[in-house]
Amino acid sequence: MLTATDNCGTATVTFNETRVDGGCPNNYSITRTWTSSDSCGNTVAHTQTITVEDTTAPVFNEVLPADITVECNSIIPAPTTLTATDNCGAASVQFDEETINGSCPGNAEIIRTWRTMDACGNENVHIQTITVIDTTPPVFEGILPQNLSVECGSIPVAQTLTATDSCGEVTITFEENEVEGDCKSKYELIRTWTATDSCGNTTTHTQTLNLNCHVKVFNAVSPDGDGSNDIFYLEGIECFPNNSVEIFNRWGAKVFETQGYDNTSNVFRGRSEGRNTISKNEELPTGTYFYVLHYDFSSDGNQTEKIEKTGYLYVVNK
Repeated sequence: MLTATDNCGTATVTFNETRVDGGCPNNYSITRTWTSSDSCGNTVAHTQTITVEDTTAPVFNEVLPADITVECNSIIPAPTTLTATDNCGAASVQFDEETINGSCPGNAEIIRTWRTMDACGNENVHIQTITVIDTTPPVFEGILPQNLSVECGSIPVAQTLTATDSCGEVTITFEENEVEGDCKSKYELIRTWTATDSCGNTTTHTQTLNLNCHVKVFNAVSPDGDGSNDIFYLEGIECFPNNSVEIFNRWGAKVFETQGYDNTSNVFRGRSEGRNTISKNEELPTGTYFYVLHYDFSSDGNQTEKIEKTGYLYVVNK
């Protein structure tokens, strides 16, 4: 309430107020005018303008959901129901969800958006990103083939393996590699199964077959120095040092005998080393001879078996 004075008498004050609405319910202006008049009609006025604005956005009431990362086989949490309050009126909340596929079927982003707006368009937005990833490799099913020690002639057929994945399809590849051992009759066969899911996650299973081969006999000797069949070659005999070799002529006379035959220094070169009927180091005549080979063999590295191999050997001496 304003009052006024006048130098020649009394003064009266009148008050007037008008309101002009704005673009929304909470925006408007108030114009207040005080007019003072004296008895001779002289006036003076004062105007006050009050501008009312709503520039404050609504506020969410609940704890806002944070960004999370989950595996593709996890349960995606349900969207949180959010509410909001506004200092000048009511506020509504609008929810929206969008899924963006990733580079593979198990990867994606779920974008959740809560938007609250008051009557004057003031807005508050909260965004939660749920990152879905596939980092879990496939799992082989059933009983997997284990490491074995086997004879070369009894190599088992490679199994067909299957695998499952929690987020998609699985592809299985098979690879087999031979690894040389310390000697020809013993080596390893490495079998590898690889299961790969659609996002490139892999799991492997490896089976190692320890192979023990029997001695292979090359039954011709032509000791002419040409590097071919110069000795009685027993492939893989070096793997079985506990061995013996005997060679007989057609009349049953022993012409060669040794222990620990090794294909290098302790070998038969078409010469006699018998003690009875044939002179030592004498070159044997061309013809057919009979050999007897003994060696200790183990297919599993534990139990030993006595092996005997016999057959005919042809010697060519010029």
